[in-house]
Amino acid sequence: MVLQWSLFFMYICIKVTPTEASSWTAAVPSSVKGLLGSCVVIPCSYNYKEPQKYPKTFTGIWYNDNNQVICHSDASKTSSQFRNRTKLLGDLSKKNCSLMIDKFTKRDAGTFHFRIEIKDYELFSYSKNKISVSVIDEPNPIDFFLQDEVKEGENVSASCSVSHSCPTYPPSFIWSHSGEKHDQTQQLQNDQWKATSTLTFHPNRTHHNQPLQCRVTYHGGKHQEQSKTLKVKYAPVNVKAEYQSDVNEGETAHLKCSSDANPVSSYEWHNETGALLNKGQTYTMSNVSRHSEAVYCTAVNEEGRNRSSTVKLNVLYPPDIETSSKCFSEDGVVKCECIVESRPPSIVHFVLGDRVLQSTNVETVGSVTTGTLQTDFGSFNFVHCLANNTLGNANLTLSLPANDNMQNIFIASGAGVIFLIILIATGVGVVKKCRGRSGETPTSDLDTMKAERPVELPRYAPTKRKEDRKDMSCSDIYANDHVYGNTDCDESIYNNV
Repeated sequence: MVLQWSLFFMYICIKVTPTEASSWTAAVPSSVKGLLGSCVVIPCSYNYKEPQKYPKTFTGIWYNDNNQVICHSDASKTSSQFRNRTKLLGDLSKKNCSLMIDKFTKRDAGTFHFRIEIKDYELFSYSKNKISVSVIDEPNPIDFFLQDEVKEGENVSASCSVSHSCPTYPPSFIWSHSGEKHDQTQQLQNDQWKATSTLTFHPNRTHHNQPLQCRVTYHGGKHQEQSKTLKVKYAPVNVKAEYQSDVNEGETAHLKCSSDANPVSSYEWHNETGALLNKGQTYTMSNVSRHSEAVYCTAVNEEGRNRSSTVKLNVLYPPDIETSSKCFSEDGVVKCECIVESRPPSIVHFVLGDRVLQSTNVETVGSVTTGTLQTDFGSFNFVHCLANNTLGNANLTLSLPANDNMQNIFIASGAGVIFLIILIATGVGVVKKCRGRSGETPTSDLDTMKAERPVELPRYAPTKRKEDRKDMSCSDIYANDHVYGNTDCDESIYNNV
């Protein structure tokens, strides 16, 4: 086994070594371009006829076409024009003769060649292997890659690449977005190097239509940048059902759905139970009423769907006095409640005889306003509830409790009996006195009330209320109502209301 390996190495030595050492050769590019103000590297490798004894001391020298020493292993022997700006990058003992020129200027451009001096052996100038070095004022264009469209939340990679001639100080990259950055450099076939920066990130909707920028800064200070607009696809968000703030009952309402989405959404309209009402961005509700159902809209695209909050139209309508409105006695105190549904809320007041009375207490819950009246109702049988808002008005007659009316009758009857006794006791004097003034016309209390100017009230459309009024006549209804006392009455109509 050992013999086989020995024969193998002997074969390699015989086959390869003479070939490598057979001539003085150099491998260099024919031309190199350097960025003004940056650095430029000339890649170089050389070969020589190897002596029997391995040499220990190597001296490398670069010349330009004017035979100026561009670079010398002994820096003190370098031309002043290039001193402290040139450097042998490779290990001469390993046949690497690469040269770097820093802070490259237009004066540096020209034709260069390499010379090797091996102590106690030989020296050789590779004058047939010349390199033309030129200057470029601006960096090479950026090669920018980004997908045309990306999806929200997915793993996305963008890359930014540039070619350059200074691998010793490769360009630096700065991205406008945060993420995971990875930089790398590789040598190209045309003796240039390629620097690439890759950014991996997770886009979201806020990045849509925003630029993704790559900024490249080269050794020496020059920089350039390039950007592409991010196109992020995402499901609908901020879905809103927009509608008129107020709409009168019976009118038509127009609703519109909006959203933020990419691609643009299509829309659906649903009621509270989820039933589909319509498709399209707009929805028209005809003849709206206070009972119109609440709705919401849904925005849909290929990335998903989302819905708005439920909206209910603010429908405005005139007062509607509830039939549950009534007068009642509570702990010996008579109260009247007038319950009104309307939007906007109504003003509620009462009419007792020829007096307009404000509500003792008013409570509004949502669209329902309850006005309560607590006062001395005297001998009246009815009180009128009146309600009005900006859209109209309504009225309803409320019956006062029967027990209280009977008490009023008993009190009046008792007073009449006492009065009758007084008349009988003093009958003669009274009769004489009356006869003595037989030329005068007596004035009753009713005539006095009629002589007073009546209170003017707004006209209200009566609110129909079904009650059992068949045992009541018009004269009974308006017996104590001074406001309506002179109103003509059709008993058959009134009893059928």
